Amino acid sequence: MLLTDPLLSPARNEKKKRAHAEKEREKMEKEKDELIERLRQIEEQTLKAQKELEDQTRRALELDQERKRAKEEAERLEKEKQAAEEAKAELVKQAADQMKNQEQLAAELGEFTAKIALLEEAKRKKEEEATEWQHKAISAQEDLEKTKEELKSVMSSPPAPEHDEQDETNAEGSTELHSDGVTSQHSEEERVTEAQKNERVKEQLQALSSELAQARDDTKKTQNDMLHAENVKAGRDKYKTLRQIRQGNTKQRIDEFESM
Repeated sequence: MLLTDPLLSPARNEKKKRAHAEKEREKMEKEKDELIERLRQIEEQTLKAQKELEDQTRRALELDQERKRAKEEAERLEKEKQAAEEAKAELVKQAADQMKNQEQLAAELGEFTAKIALLEEAKRKKEEEATEWQHKAISAQEDLEKTKEELKSVMSSPPAPEHDEQDETNAEGSTELHSDGVTSQHSEEERVTEAQKNERVKEQLQALSSELAQARDDTKKTQNDMLHAENVKAGRDKYKTLRQIRQGNTKQRIDEFESM
């Protein structure tokens, strides 16, 4: 049986304690290092997760903004589409109205064109009619001048003897009563010829008066025209005036002829 030294036992126990304590310290140090490493990893993971979260949040915001922009763009496009459809409908309506107006304008244009053509034709006819009446008036004026020349020739014949109206009446009555017995055949023929000539002059004057009344305007009547109208109104035509001229003296003939 071995006997131990009582002095060696405490030292040995102390050594064991130190060794155990060292192991415990090393173990704790190792655990501490592991905890530190774990904390570092956790921090890294946390930072990474935080960064990813931030990135995701930013991306989410960007996506939301993109969504809003896309929505706004879609709304804008929808409004533009509606405006375009309304504009198209308005253009279609305007085109229809314009076509209708063009048809109406074409119809009115045709109507006015036809009216213008009719008016031009009527104007042409009136101008031709006015020219014709002008020619007739000129011709009638020329005939009137010729007739006046004939009247001058008649007026230049020897005047009948001057006497009062009662003597003229008696003379005419006496001449008419005794004409068949006292005049010769030659004198009778001259009287008939003179009466026929006077009748022709009367008819010519009446025809000329009728033509001049149609060809002349009331505003264009000359003083002679008005005198003639007054003579007709008073019951004195040019034939009767001619008889008065032939029965008067020279001065009376001139005055009566100028009043015609």
